[in-house]
Amino acid sequence: MKRLVLIDGNALLHRAYHATPPLTTKAGELVNGVYGFTSMLLRSITDLKPDFIGIAWDKKAPTFRHQVYTQYKATRGPVDDGLSSQYKRVHEVVDALNIPEFELAGFEADDLIGTLATQAVKKEKNIEVIVVTGDRDIMQIIDKNIKILMPKKTLQDVGLYGEGEFFLRFGFEPKQIIDYKALAGDQSDNIPGVAGIGEVTATKLIKQFGSVEKIYIKENLASLPERTKTLLAEGAESAVLSKKLATLDLNAPIKLNLAKCVVSDYDQAKAIKLFEELQFKSLISRLPGIAQGPAASVSQVRPRLLTSKTAVDARDLAPSVPPLKTSVTQNQATTNLDLEVEKVLQKMSKVGILIDLKFLDSFGKDLKVKLAKTEKEIYKYIGHEFNLNSPKQLSEVLFDELHLPVFRKTKTGRSTDEATLNELSAAHPAVSLILEYRQLFKLISTYVDTLPKYVDKQSLKANAFKKARIHSTFNVEGAATGRLSSQDPNLQNIPVKGTLGGELRKAFIAPKNKILLGADYSQIELRIMAHLADDPGLKKAFQEGLDIHSATAAKIFKVPVEKISKEQRLVGKTMNFATLYGQGPRALSQQLKVDFQTARQLIAEYFEQFPKVREWMQKTLEFGMKEGYVQTLWGRKRFIPELQASNKMIQSAGERMAVNMPVQGTCADMIKKAMVEIDKNLKGEGCVMILQVHDELLFECDGLASSAKVLEIAKLICDKMENAIKLSVPIKVDLKVGKNWGEMERLSL
Repeated sequence: MKRLVLIDGNALLHRAYHATPPLTTKAGELVNGVYGFTSMLLRSITDLKPDFIGIAWDKKAPTFRHQVYTQYKATRGPVDDGLSSQYKRVHEVVDALNIPEFELAGFEADDLIGTLATQAVKKEKNIEVIVVTGDRDIMQIIDKNIKILMPKKTLQDVGLYGEGEFFLRFGFEPKQIIDYKALAGDQSDNIPGVAGIGEVTATKLIKQFGSVEKIYIKENLASLPERTKTLLAEGAESAVLSKKLATLDLNAPIKLNLAKCVVSDYDQAKAIKLFEELQFKSLISRLPGIAQGPAASVSQVRPRLLTSKTAVDARDLAPSVPPLKTSVTQNQATTNLDLEVEKVLQKMSKVGILIDLKFLDSFGKDLKVKLAKTEKEIYKYIGHEFNLNSPKQLSEVLFDELHLPVFRKTKTGRSTDEATLNELSAAHPAVSLILEYRQLFKLISTYVDTLPKYVDKQSLKANAFKKARIHSTFNVEGAATGRLSSQDPNLQNIPVKGTLGGELRKAFIAPKNKILLGADYSQIELRIMAHLADDPGLKKAFQEGLDIHSATAAKIFKVPVEKISKEQRLVGKTMNFATLYGQGPRALSQQLKVDFQTARQLIAEYFEQFPKVREWMQKTLEFGMKEGYVQTLWGRKRFIPELQASNKMIQSAGERMAVNMPVQGTCADMIKKAMVEIDKNLKGEGCVMILQVHDELLFECDGLASSAKVLEIAKLICDKMENAIKLSVPIKVDLKVGKNWGEMERLSL
């Protein structure tokens, strides 16, 4: 029997990038994702021995799913810059191996793989299809001829799922996974599912009735417990939408040509030349059709290990890959710091954070009432109903019916993103309501309806279904700057600003006889910038304890600090952060709602008053251009190949990264160091660290807010945070206590 292997390129590259320690070539090009992807691809060829092979990719454009649901995959953050810069090289590798690639606007890789697999088994009688992916969505196509190879915890730990293996794992048929997701939802793709229906209930319902449609048959629905029946009735529309989002399109307009998918039909010399350029010496002998053994023509220099992103050893990439030689390493201090903080994160994840499900449910109901009201107001202004979550329909309403100006276009048409709507908000009253609708919708779908799905079932049972803990997974180096991140659920993006963000935080609570203690660095990134730039104006403001934004505004507008208006302070604040993030006059003009020339003048005034900041920025960019990287105070490096890009837009993005990384990265190092030191000193103190969100730490402590013990612990936390890294300006930590995260009072020592 012939075998066709279809690979989800995005899934494989994403996994390779995050599992492979950062590697760079001698020229300073970051290639860890390319190396890991190539190693896994060659291993798939070696182990699976396919006769035919193909790779499918997601196209960088909205799909038909985004047309029906604008929040589809909305919870996913932007692609890491270090990863996005490696796609070009990955495509070069695939091209050198002459493996056909498939991508199509409006469709995801899963749709294309499903279509190709279906075509293969229909056209060829004796063919087996194996799909290599990390995405469970594709499992719905499993049948007697189609299997899914799904990685587990490590690159070697994989599972091959046929019909039997799938049933043993999930308890229902592969095609029923779309009904399962219609009920339970999918956090990774932001498929909402039915609020209140978790994995266990969804599985039970699928086993009992078989499909969503059958569940909603009147007599079947009537036979269910009252609470389940109510949840299903309220979530009927969401169930139908979710099933549509989860269902693959197996009729994508592409055709499979097996003759072009033959393995080993490639130019070996071309592939070897590319591998030599990338310094992938150990991979050359693994190329299809090449005998095992050393390749005499290959350069002896291997990729350099820069830093350990996780505890993954380079030898874990594949059994046949020899360990990488380390010629240049990350500062040993940051490597050790990450290893130490990883232990702290594991403790935090194990403890979890308590949420009030009753409050969250009530808050959700209020939001849904506001959402419905906002929706009606929008329809009233427009004059008819339409799908607010459809970019296509919204575009037609705004630009064809209301004749509003088109500010920007994408590959799929006229943009209706947040930036566009903000610019249009003054042009028509419906636009600001649409922005409000999106905010409400995101809060409901991303947090209110999703957080309950992650609760610890044991703690839920022990608290009479009112309060339960969620245990997020924290990543020690979740961003290229070294910042932490969290997933399942993502607690890093819990809103801070606005009334609704504060209300949502009220759902995070302290258990009985305990309180929450929060410690938040005050203006830490600006303090770090003042230190790095050694600017006397900025340093003086911090040393005198002035409000930094008012002090900045006073310099720009040349008036005393005490006479700065609220509007002028806002300009000062915006200028400070615009500098931190390397923004130019165009972005600043949009933020401040001023014309381009005014924004350019404000930037000129800022640098006139803080000349050392501009000097530091220029030196940082010069260093980055020369060395290929920038670094934090502790020596954590970030390689930025974008600085050398010929494309001006890519180069500008690299410049923003280069300016921001030393500041944000130092801040990340700082809070990691504080976490390690605090953890060492909290043992047996009746207080545990439960959450870290950017510049803030949250603790769960025994006793009352006013107790001597809590004050003692708060003093310890403050001391460790303020002394994690010494700066030439004072470091300030704001302390707060309360029974929930949204209602905390300032604590003075």
